[in-house]
Amino acid sequence: MKSRKLELFICISCGIAVIGFIFFTTKPSELAKALSELSVLPLLAAVLCMVFYWLGEILTVHILLKKHFRDQKFGDSVCLTMGGLYFGAITPFSSGCQPFQVYYLSKKGRDVGTAASVLLAKFIVYQCALVVLSTTLLILRRKFFHAAVPGFYRLVLVGYAINLAILAFLIFLGVFRGIADNICRFFIKLGAKLRIVKKPEDTLNKAEDALEMFHKTFRDMRKNVPALLLAFACSVMELGAFFSVSYCVYRAFGLTGTDLITIVAAQSFVLVIASFIPIPGAGVGAEESYYFLLRNFYPEEGQIKVAIIIWRLISYYLTLLTGMFFAMHIRRVKDAAAKKALSETAGAEAPEAPQIEEDNDNENRVV
Repeated sequence: MKSRKLELFICISCGIAVIGFIFFTTKPSELAKALSELSVLPLLAAVLCMVFYWLGEILTVHILLKKHFRDQKFGDSVCLTMGGLYFGAITPFSSGCQPFQVYYLSKKGRDVGTAASVLLAKFIVYQCALVVLSTTLLILRRKFFHAAVPGFYRLVLVGYAINLAILAFLIFLGVFRGIADNICRFFIKLGAKLRIVKKPEDTLNKAEDALEMFHKTFRDMRKNVPALLLAFACSVMELGAFFSVSYCVYRAFGLTGTDLITIVAAQSFVLVIASFIPIPGAGVGAEESYYFLLRNFYPEEGQIKVAIIIWRLISYYLTLLTGMFFAMHIRRVKDAAAKKALSETAGAEAPEAPQIEEDNDNENRVV
């Protein structure tokens, strides 16, 4: 609980630091002018894009879960997904998302191994969608960004390398089970010799269980190609909606010089770059990469600075607050269920009150 509060504090502090930096490095008159130019309708459209992003995430999770758990309810998928987005938003590399979702599904009576396999499949589908969409946009707008952004390829390729490495590593573990098992054994034995791994046998058993889960996931994925393709389409939809937030913010200033594809491409590269920043929500780094890649679209410095604040509020902090609501709701439901179970247990274990039977005979009555 304390770690969650610390991570949430870091997220809020990063946001305050960015806003403070913008206000101290930009003339107040420029910021005031940029704020006065904003239109409400494009900003509402940006919020709607985030709703579509959440919906795409929910549908992806629900489609894959439904294949394994026929009684999976859409409402549970909503709570599972939004709660996961919250824990992902407050942890480095979004590492808290899947553990929370596995925990949530286990409390719903789902098999932990199957739940973990489904969520792993979802992560792989998402990574594939991100790589395919970003690569397509890069091909379409490579000449523009190469000319407009100094050092563009060096920065973006680092992000691509990390995302591709993660995807390739997961596929390798799932496909080449025997080789992966031997590699794990080698590193565990090496760690034991270096006294890094204290319990090599236990560590090896856990590694073999994890590899079996990966292998099972890929076997299931090959059996459910239609569901995977549908989940992939939903992932592309959610990413497209997320990337379109920046275009809506751009249009909110009344600007029309840059087309949708170019701004969506720039936003996709921001996500690719921010994915390797080890701070909850990629704080500070996300804003910096946004400025680096989108500043050419805004004629005035005040506009891009205000755009960064609005984009971050809508794309990150709105998800954080909405996800927090669902996480708190899940906690309240859990606490209520625990209290009910406790009261029922206490009622069942309470001793019965002794019953006094009336003595109806007249043996002891004095006549």
